Amino acid sequence: MTTSQDLTDQAHPAAPPEDTAPPAATTPEATAAEDAAPEDAVRSGDATPPPDAAAPETAAPGPDGPKPPATQAEEAGEAEAGRLRGAAGVRRAKVLGALAAMLVTALAATAVLQWMAAARAQDAGARLESERALRLEVSGAAAAFSRALLGYDYRSLQSSRSALAAQATGDFLATYDAAFGGAMAQVIVKLKATAQATVREVYVADVDEATARAIVVVDQQVNTSEAIRSVKDSHLKISLVKEKGTWKIHDVTVLGAASEDQYNLNGDDEKKKD
Repeated sequence: MTTSQDLTDQAHPAAPPEDTAPPAATTPEATAAEDAAPEDAVRSGDATPPPDAAAPETAAPGPDGPKPPATQAEEAGEAEAGRLRGAAGVRRAKVLGALAAMLVTALAATAVLQWMAAARAQDAGARLESERALRLEVSGAAAAFSRALLGYDYRSLQSSRSALAAQATGDFLATYDAAFGGAMAQVIVKLKATAQATVREVYVADVDEATARAIVVVDQQVNTSEAIRSVKDSHLKISLVKEKGTWKIHDVTVLGAASEDQYNLNGDDEKKKD
């Protein structure tokens, strides 16, 4: 049976006996070994730091230290965006350059075509102008000759012949002398005939630098001491050649007239021939 004395003894343990031995003296070598032990344990990784030691705080990244993942991703995205913008800019520059080259080529081609068209138009205009001038020369020569041939004066037949000779070439004078010389000249002088010729139209058929042909339409009125004779629309076919820069008559053929009227001054009836 446990008594109250026993409970008291358990609650208040007995003091150690007075003859307990004092702690052993500490030598300098032991102290040094004890001081070095924790450091060796920490270096070897076996020792656990004391629980009340403050955990080291994470240092903020310095300018040369590693950057957080979010910052790195952001910078990588900006770099990619910059690269894409640069690539897009290069593509735009290439497209604009190609368009500019195409525009320059088109403008150059247009300018060449316009120049060629202008040159062709100028050449065509020059040819037309040259041909027009040539036809005017032929027309003028044929008209002047027709007036000299069908217009005359009995008082100056030799002058008329000389004027025709200056405008003709080849054997025309022989033909003229056969038609208007000899007996015909005597009749003209006897009747005191004078003739006036009016050129109405000149049609230039074929023309080049050396030869030409023309049809001349002439009205003629012949006055004599006995009658007045009117010939309308006489057609002369004339061949011309160019000699020393001057158009001359080579051949003449009378094709006929549209109408002839004659009024006799001695009182006879008027004669008309269609």
